[in-house]
Formats: sequence, structure tokens, C-alpha cells
Amino acid sequence: MAAKTKIMAPQLPVALDEADWEDLLRDEDHELASAMINGALFEHEVMERCTLSKMLIRGCSFAHTTFERMDMTDTVLENCDLSNTVLTKGIIHRVHFKDCKLIGINLSKANLGHVTFENCVMNLSDLVEASIKQVKFTGCSMQTANFYGCKFKDVELHECDLNEADFTDTSLKGMDISTCTYERIDMPMQALVGCTVSTEQAIGFAKLLGLKVKY
Repeated sequence: MAAKTKIMAPQLPVALDEADWEDLLRDEDHELASAMINGALFEHEVMERCTLSKMLIRGCSFAHTTFERMDMTDTVLENCDLSNTVLTKGIIHRVHFKDCKLIGINLSKANLGHVTFENCVMNLSDLVEASIKQVKFTGCSMQTANFYGCKFKDVELHECDLNEADFTDTSLKGMDISTCTYERIDMPMQALVGCTVSTEQAIGFAKLLGLKVKY
């Protein structure tokens, strides 16, 4: 079985001051730190190169908003909606997404490190050519997610729905997908070298190779 991924949790202060999203908008450098935001609504907007650190963000919606090159560190997002949000080329480090709606989120060419996605809906998400290191996906729906050309290192996929996900040009060496489910998946055989799969999954891949499996 693949080794357990070691994830560094977000480092939040014991006490956080309440803040408004407008505080970030008013800041000349678009920086906000050591604060808690509840119920913010910032949809269909564009904000480049903003910085969030040591934040607790709950019940907020950033759907259809572009945050290209965002720097997000030591942050927890709970019950937030980031559907079709653009986070391309961003740096996301020590961040926990919990019970979030991330349908169609664009994380292409982003740099993710020590990130946890827990019980999130990530269908149609775009992670093309992203650097994904020490990241854990647990109980997530990732139907039709695009992992084309990703660089994985110490990544864990646990009990995720990977139906029709695309892993073209991405190596799953050292990963364990045995608890994940799918009816169809785009995963070239070379991507599976060194990957841990369940018996049922192994039989399915063997059939794709034209092997006749005796039960």
C-alpha cells in the first residue's frame, strides 16, 4: 500500500479578528491576513495577485471570479462556492478546502503544496500542468476532472469519484487509487506504473490490455 501522505495543516492564530471582503478590496496591495470572513459575496469579478494568509473563510461565494496568480497560505475555506473560479498560476500552500463547491474550478499551472480537499465537489475541475505536492483529496467528487500533464508528488486520492477523469501525460507512481470509484477513466497504461489499485480495478485494466482474466 502507498505511504500515507504527510500534510502540514494551516497555521492559524488562536484568535482571529472578523473582517469584510471590502477590507481586501480597499488594501492597495490586495493583502489580508489573520482574519475571519463570513458570508462574503464576490462573484463574476477580476482580481489579480491578491494575497491571503492565516484566514478562516466560511460560507462565501467567489463563483465565476478570476484570481490569477493568487497567493493563499495558511487558510481554511469551509462551505464556500468557488464554481468556475480561476486560480491559474497561483500559489496555494497549507490550505484546507472543506465541504466546498469547486465545480469547474481552474487551477491550471498552479502550485499546490500541503493542501487538503475534504468532501468537495470538483466535477469538471481543470488542473492541467499544475504542480501538486503533498496534497490529499478525501471523499471528493471529481468527475471529468482534467489532470493532464500534472506533476504529482506525495498525493493521496481517498474515496473519490474519478469517473471520466483524465490523467493523460501524468504519472501516478507511488499513489493509491484503490478506494476510488469510476465507470470510465482516461488513464494510459504508462501512467499506472508504480500505482496501487484494487483487485477489481486491476482486472479492468488487464482487460483493456486484451488479457483474458480467469475468475
